[in-house]
Amino acid sequence: MAAFADIDWNEAGEDEQLRAVRKATTAQLNQLLRSYDWSLFHESVLGWAMAQKGLDMSAALSAFFNGDPMRFNYVPNSDVPASHRGICRLLDSIAQRVNAGFYLPGTIEMRQDGLSKLHAWIYYQQEDVADRRRGRWVFDEETLEPILHPHRSEPSEPLEAEPEARFSLGQMVRPLLNP
Repeated sequence: MAAFADIDWNEAGEDEQLRAVRKATTAQLNQLLRSYDWSLFHESVLGWAMAQKGLDMSAALSAFFNGDPMRFNYVPNSDVPASHRGICRLLDSIAQRVNAGFYLPGTIEMRQDGLSKLHAWIYYQQEDVADRRRGRWVFDEETLEPILHPHRSEPSEPLEAEPEARFSLGQMVRPLLNP
C-alpha cells in the first residue's frame, strides 16, 4: 500500500482508501476531510473517517459543506432519491455529531471559503426561524461559537463556584449509600 501522502485519492479503489484512512493519523484525517470528493466512496471511506475521535470541528464542517447539503436541506426524507440517501445519512450523522460536540472545537481555524459557507448557513437558518420553517440540518450556534468567533478572548480569571454549589465527596456519595 502506498503511503497516505502518496495515494491518488481520485484513482485509488475503495479498499485501498479504507486501508489508508484506518491507518491515518488524526492530522491526516483532518486534512482529508477538507478535500475528500463525495463522488468517490463517501459512505464507506468518508463515513468511517468522520466517526473517529479527535477530529477537528472545522474539518468536519468543511466535509459537511463539501457534500453540498443545501440541495437536500428542504427535501423530506421520503423524497430524497435512492441514489442520494447515503449522502443524506452521512450529512445527518455529521450534523448530529457537530451539535453533540463530538468534534474538537478550535484546534484548527476554518478556511475562509468554509467559514463563508458556515456564516451563510447560519444566516439562512436564522431566516428559516423568522419564516417559521426548518431545514433538515440545523446547527446549534453555541456549539459553533469557537469556529464562528475564534478570536474572542477567554475570561482572564477563572470563575469561582458559588459556596452552596460546592459539594464534598461525602455529600455526593451519601445518597447512594442511604437509599
